[in-house]
Amino acid sequence: MRKIGRKRQKHLGEVRTSQLVTSYGIGAMVDFKDETAILAEADSWYDSENDSDQDRVIHCHNLEKVLGKEFFVRPKWDSKQHAVYQKERSRDVGAYRFPNMLYCPRCERLTHDSGLAGMQSGALKCPVCRNRLVPSRFIVACSHGHLDDFPYDAWVHHGKPCVKAAEGGPHLRLRNVDGRNSIGSLLVICDDCDSNRPMQGALVPGGLKSVYQCSGRRPWLKVEYDKTSCSEDAVTRLRSAAGVYMPVNVSALNIPPWSTKISRVLQRHMSALEDRTDEQALAYIRKNLAQYLPGVNEQAILSIWKGLSDQDRRNRPQNEQQLYEDEYLALRDEANHTDSDFSSIQKTVPTKYAGLIHQIFAVTRLTEVAAFLGFTRLRSWDGDYSSPSLAPIFSVRQPWLPAVEQYGEGIFIELDENMVRKWEAQNSRIYDAMLQNAIENHFRCNNPSPRYVLLHTLSHLLIRALAVDCGYQAASMKERIYSTYAGGNPMAGILIYTTAADAEGSLGGLVGQAEHLGEHLDALLDEASWCSSDPLCLTSSGRDAQGLFGLNYAACPQCTLLPETACAMRNSLLDRGALIGRRQDSTIGFFENLDSDVERE
Repeated sequence: MRKIGRKRQKHLGEVRTSQLVTSYGIGAMVDFKDETAILAEADSWYDSENDSDQDRVIHCHNLEKVLGKEFFVRPKWDSKQHAVYQKERSRDVGAYRFPNMLYCPRCERLTHDSGLAGMQSGALKCPVCRNRLVPSRFIVACSHGHLDDFPYDAWVHHGKPCVKAAEGGPHLRLRNVDGRNSIGSLLVICDDCDSNRPMQGALVPGGLKSVYQCSGRRPWLKVEYDKTSCSEDAVTRLRSAAGVYMPVNVSALNIPPWSTKISRVLQRHMSALEDRTDEQALAYIRKNLAQYLPGVNEQAILSIWKGLSDQDRRNRPQNEQQLYEDEYLALRDEANHTDSDFSSIQKTVPTKYAGLIHQIFAVTRLTEVAAFLGFTRLRSWDGDYSSPSLAPIFSVRQPWLPAVEQYGEGIFIELDENMVRKWEAQNSRIYDAMLQNAIENHFRCNNPSPRYVLLHTLSHLLIRALAVDCGYQAASMKERIYSTYAGGNPMAGILIYTTAADAEGSLGGLVGQAEHLGEHLDALLDEASWCSSDPLCLTSSGRDAQGLFGLNYAACPQCTLLPETACAMRNSLLDRGALIGRRQDSTIGFFENLDSDVERE
């Protein structure tokens, strides 16, 4: 919804609930049917006094600890709207018109929406020719997340005021020279003083420095301007360009003991039960919790609450490393509970791979909570939760974050720790150049290592192999890489999973493939042995390797890369040579150990 005047609101369109914390989240510009708008702050998404809002509260203990939040909140939706033709619409998600600078395709005039104040409320008609106005194609942004309209006036007049501006002026136009459509042919013209200037110069690095300083504007917030001055250089971008909006999400699995039905109910009352005697706690449970847990003994609920309280006081996890280590421990144990958000069944490791793979689990049910921290512009997030590049999504700081809860299934594979250490000892020097490239280019990975490259590559190739038979496309699957952090507990596992927003989750197609994992491993090793880009692909290594910042060795779109939605590390830190070996630099493939074991047998 967009506010028009003080009372009326206009319905702009629909966005999928899950997209409100990803591609079309707060601060994103969205092209609706009639207007382009920027989605507004999330302050109004949750009201502690509103009972219906309590139904959208999500708890994920580990993620709450890492992010320092009390809970998470699902985006609002209109539960009454059951068909697209109904007139009722949700008025819960706000938006503001942006860009405010509008363009008339007929007379080429540029008009700020403040110049439409005297017209019919909400109208977007050109004040000269009455043709429908469209939003300007160009905006300015900085790496601290600020966003503003392109300064057409300052640009065409080289940062000085128009000396002949008439009343209500200057009157500007944006013309395509000779009717061409390229940006190089665009010309900003002032009708008052006849000044003109090509737009192309504004798109080069530093092009705006002489005429514009970042205003610190944040048009998605009620507090529209940043109180602190911004020293970053603003740059010109097309409003739909890549990099103008990059959402930052952090996700975690809901794992035991916090994933059972009783635990989920108790998490909403942990603070209320704190510091109570057993008698007082039982009375509270009887009054407030028993109705949500019919048939469950009150003493059992009390006992579970004590266990959860004890674990909560241990104050883990506090960072990403502890989050992944806790998940790794949960994934390594069978957890076959019907009333839990997490359940798994151990499967037999294929005989052929028993020396390299320690355990395999079919994760029949898992729940992933993905929280929306904010977003960045122009520059990727560096992993720092207090980074100035991480733009805020609230006008007033809140104890919660927007999030979505998704349900699914997966396959967890734990490699043999001793074999992984042996492989690392044989190959560690080969990946020095790759890891040095990551350091020099400030690539965000908290645990880069040869082990990570091995696990990440195995995950990619297995996803490509599973996509042939499991019924899910590679873009529908995701990965979590469990690799040892510096000074942390040993980890050597991968989780390949798929999730859906529906409460029923997925259909079992991925779990079913756990029985045939040996066949998929055979297939992926066969595929890894060649690439249509060989020998160039397989011989890629060292400081001048392929991929972003030279962070891939033998890995290209033809053999190893995945859709962006499936990869946990931006399709970097990959090398199929880690699996199959490479003669030119003496890389020993992890699965070459398989051949030697078979020969000994």
